[in-house]
Amino acid sequence: MRIRSVAVASLVAGGLLLTGCAPDSGEPTATPTSTDPAATPIDPTPGAPAQLVLPDDAVLGLVGILTAPNGATADLAVTVQASLPHMVPEAADAIAATVAWCAGEVDEAVISGRGYTFTTVEVSVSPREGDWPADLPLLVYPVANPQFGSTIVAGAGLRQVDEATDPVFDDYLPRCQQPAVLDGAGDGILYLGIPQDISGANDRPSFSAWAVHEFGLSAVLPGAMGESDVVFSMCESALTPLGEEFGASIDTWADRFESSGCTVGGSGA
Repeated sequence: MRIRSVAVASLVAGGLLLTGCAPDSGEPTATPTSTDPAATPIDPTPGAPAQLVLPDDAVLGLVGILTAPNGATADLAVTVQASLPHMVPEAADAIAATVAWCAGEVDEAVISGRGYTFTTVEVSVSPREGDWPADLPLLVYPVANPQFGSTIVAGAGLRQVDEATDPVFDDYLPRCQQPAVLDGAGDGILYLGIPQDISGANDRPSFSAWAVHEFGLSAVLPGAMGESDVVFSMCESALTPLGEEFGASIDTWADRFESSGCTVGGSGA
């Protein structure tokens, strides 16, 4: 896994600081900073999203503000870590969660035989003003990409729902392709599994198939679940040098920031 090690070593010391900007404060910036949580400034500008420190193994970060029907507001934050080959110890939690949830679909033999990588996505919604309602679920991206055979498994804090996000799943939705939602405020972990990514999925470079997925949150829920009455605003994303090196230079990569959701990433094959 030399290619993976070289990429990690190329990062600057410390992490990247991601912060949104108030309307009159200019463009967002991503600058080197300490990874010490105690040194992380929170909400330095009135009305701006809280700042997010990205660790050295992150490929992408996203922040923004949510507003509920009762006027309460919350900060959203998403951190996407670099894809890990299945054989390293750091992938153990993702493998265990996948095998447990995908019983009868994906097991250790399939993961090993098909050369899976696992990308960990951390998501949080943190109240900032007012009482954030508990009955406002949000769809968590990524969702399964059928063209790559990717799997989605919810870790602590998220739940998966038997509702399709792609017409290809109209007849039957495997558990491994069920999308995840975050209910109300809180935080959670999502594991994105991608077969053949170690050697290069669908003729892409190794460890880069994460970049054909989108990452973020949406009020537009999957299947027949409808839409939560949440307004998204002031979303900003930051791509790290590691993210650029491992696939995020594709033509379909874009920020997709709307009042109904904030996602960033690529799409298609």
